[in-house]
Amino acid sequence: MKTKLRLLIVEDSPEDAALMQRELERAGYDVASERVETESAFRQALAQAAWTAILCDFTLPQFSGASALRIARETDADLPFIYVSGTIGEDVAVEAMKSGAQDYILKNNLKRLAPAVERELRESQVRREKRILEADRERLITELRAALMDVKRLSGLLPICSGCKKIRNDRNEWQRLEIFIRENSEAQFTHSLCPDCLKRLYEFPDDDDDKTKD
Repeated sequence: MKTKLRLLIVEDSPEDAALMQRELERAGYDVASERVETESAFRQALAQAAWTAILCDFTLPQFSGASALRIARETDADLPFIYVSGTIGEDVAVEAMKSGAQDYILKNNLKRLAPAVERELRESQVRREKRILEADRERLITELRAALMDVKRLSGLLPICSGCKKIRNDRNEWQRLEIFIRENSEAQFTHSLCPDCLKRLYEFPDDDDDKTKD
């Protein structure tokens, strides 16, 4: 089964674009392509469809390969971008690859095109998988940091006054027990009276005392 390619070709020459497509079809690919030659058409094509790879001339009358590369990287950092040009020099090509292009092919040596596309399809998948793993890793780290910020644990020895039961915090201040726990944990207090304190404060008689009086 033939591998399907959706190629976005940035090229002002319809004949050169046809030669690129024919070369890839000769190598066994099932190619669907769209040719653009202006920035607006390039941006529109990127926005409206998903592409397997971009083949781009370096010099165009109304556009430039460098601008196309920058726009492509802003849209999809992993999409294979290959220069196919007859005007690009060695030094310029090396600099272009440092800027994010995967390869450059001279138009008079299109036999290199199919191997370059095949290689970049594999490398693109690896880059995408790596980027997904890195994104998942960063998300987990962010979630862990948030969890650690949310969860405060009390541990170790707590200096507590044996009389009033206040606790000395790390600022050497004595705090009421409920304030200290609230600031250092997720616990919240609701105040009420236990039966013993209720009896002590309000002097409710015991049932036994009532029976004695009877």
